[in-house]
Amino acid sequence: MVRLKLLVFMLVGFFVPLFVRADEPVTIERVERWSNVFADSETHWTYRISCDKPFRERVVWRLTVNQRTLASGELEARGAPNKPSEVTIPLRWPTAKAGTVLTAQLSLSVGDDRHEQTVSVFPRDSFAGRSSWLESLKLKVFDTSGETLSLLKENDVPHEQLRTRDALDEVTDGIVIVGEGVSLKKHNGLIDDLRTLAARGVAVLCLASADGAFHFLREKPLAMSVQLRRAEVIGDLDKRLDTAWWPKGPSQQKGLRIASSSEDVISEISDDARAWSWCEWQFDRESNMSSKPSRLIWCGFGIVRSWDDGPTPRYLLTSILERLSDTVVERAARVQVR
Repeated sequence: MVRLKLLVFMLVGFFVPLFVRADEPVTIERVERWSNVFADSETHWTYRISCDKPFRERVVWRLTVNQRTLASGELEARGAPNKPSEVTIPLRWPTAKAGTVLTAQLSLSVGDDRHEQTVSVFPRDSFAGRSSWLESLKLKVFDTSGETLSLLKENDVPHEQLRTRDALDEVTDGIVIVGEGVSLKKHNGLIDDLRTLAARGVAVLCLASADGAFHFLREKPLAMSVQLRRAEVIGDLDKRLDTAWWPKGPSQQKGLRIASSSEDVISEISDDARAWSWCEWQFDRESNMSSKPSRLIWCGFGIVRSWDDGPTPRYLLTSILERLSDTVVERAARVQVR
């Protein structure tokens, strides 16, 4: 009797369908939200597969560049209505020439259902072949912690260190960078100084401030426009970059929380994820030498902190410098999409 039951159980198990039928489609979702990778690197990407019926399915994946298959494989997914299956694909990304971003396609199929994703494969050096352009920016850096200065030095980015805050008053050209983690509480009035500097025609980038607050609206200098943005600004600067940011953490390190007071509108540096991660002021130049507006950008994304986590921090910094620069960048120096 026991043997008969065992035989029946084995036969039932044998005839359980191995493939999801056409009227029982599966849902395929990427678990990770990022789509940028370093060239010549290894990653593991996870997909979640779910269905309204119990299933046991074959999963086929393929990685291609320029319609050429670089890697492919098969896995098995098993799940139930309340228990999705997760499969992890090991991926080795191709080498990319300096100054070239490869566009790869990663596809995953379960029966007739298919998931496709475009992946941008970036060289690690975001400044390759752009030394002359970097020199033309005349970068000047005020950085109390030294981390931003160290990063620029390690990446051979030419710059001049501003050792004191008073040195800002002497700047007449180029781009001023205020390093990541500078305290606005300790340097009270720094944003006002930076707005005055931008109104004089000097472009300014203030990286994620540690703390403090400032008057959001000022009559002097009067800005042509003020924009508050969130992570979507990353895609506007470079559509290939992840607005969801890099794998190891959220994009926003600090944000601006706007509140009104009896006399003015106050902006406070905040850890709140709902705070604004980008603020950009545009000013009419006091000099008649250029008709282009001068900009001050406050950027709450953790560019320095997350420099090694993925391509987005590196190429975002490059895009911001391009936005701030009045220098005409030659086509040959731009990163090309292959």
